[in-house]
Amino acid sequence: MDILPRPASLANRIAQSLREDIAAGRFATGGRLPAESALAETFGVSRPIVREAIALLKADGILVTRKGAGAYVSDTPGGQAWRVASAPDGGPTLAQLFELRMVVETACAEMAAARRTEADLLQIREALAGMQDQAGDFAAAAAADIAFHHAIAQAAHNPCFTGLTDFVSQQMLAARQRAWENTARLQVRDGAARAADSEHAALVDAIASGNPATARQAALDHLNAAAGRLGLRLA
Repeated sequence: MDILPRPASLANRIAQSLREDIAAGRFATGGRLPAESALAETFGVSRPIVREAIALLKADGILVTRKGAGAYVSDTPGGQAWRVASAPDGGPTLAQLFELRMVVETACAEMAAARRTEADLLQIREALAGMQDQAGDFAAAAAADIAFHHAIAQAAHNPCFTGLTDFVSQQMLAARQRAWENTARLQVRDGAARAADSEHAALVDAIASGNPATARQAALDHLNAAAGRLGLRLA
């Protein structure tokens, strides 16, 4: 079952359009954007909406503003923040976020197996214990789940992956809570809770073993099973 997408706001849609124009070179580095009034006419919206879109791009480091002179493309037109681009329907879907997790978390597990220290393993195991202790409190269990995957990302010793893992985790916080609720409903019928616990434990053991291929497979097995508990079938 996918989370119903929320329509992207007008400001987000305009910001995305401008972001794509900048990426395509239609506005060069250091170049000035058209005036707010001209952009408002182009997009068929009010100036406050354009102003909000520009503020979003400024917050991401894509634009800079000069008092009385307008908005300019910054020296880092690719931006200094990473975010999921707004689709017309407000995406991404839960399945799309899971596909991103497949890429990021399997890579983190693989690197963690090769690079983890004893201190890293201690953090991962403490996070696992915390997740198991909070199994009956869905919100707390979801937060503990995030802490568990954060600890694995840290063990990869690449801050780029840690930041990306944290970002995706926050995007999926509601879905993680729903997964814990689904698990609680299913545990009497088919042992789903025990399955989730064993998947996490297998992932920890694989990282501790120092075998990157085994750790990657353990992460993949867990993500496929977690997607299944949410009614997702990933290709």
